[in-house]
Amino acid sequence: MRDAISSKKKNPVPMRRRSGARIAAVQLNFQHLFISSDLQSSISDFLMHYASDIANDMQVKEIDNAYFQQLVFGCELHKQLIDDVISSSLGEDWKIQRLSKSDYTILQVAICELKHIPHTPAKVVITEYSSIADAYNSDVSFVNAVLDKAARLIRTSEMATL
Repeated sequence: MRDAISSKKKNPVPMRRRSGARIAAVQLNFQHLFISSDLQSSISDFLMHYASDIANDMQVKEIDNAYFQQLVFGCELHKQLIDDVISSSLGEDWKIQRLSKSDYTILQVAICELKHIPHTPAKVVITEYSSIADAYNSDVSFVNAVLDKAARLIRTSEMATL
């Protein structure tokens, strides 16, 4: 039993800090769909009250706050572009308004990362947000398919090699 535990690979701390930042960005953006408050105040409140819980879950001292804020502000600044990418990545009969709030938020943050943080490989982004979708009891295959299509639109050359 001990060998099984010790041989189990754990993601390095920087990766877990970024995973925590992604989860936090999804949670804050979901909250922001229902509460109209100043984004900077929402970020400060979130970091003060909820970020430590996510960090504990990820087994890190703290989430990557800079990455978290980059994702949250990126979603706000590029909302229309992100919504356009989501819409064009859905099937013909799907409208963005038909998405659940959790699916929409997951896709929104993931597409922001695909578009505005190019140093993170597209497959990592797709895998991370598919895992978040699973944690939210979303349709993982749907989220994965939409993100794959979005990645092929946004990162054409990177995705062509896969």
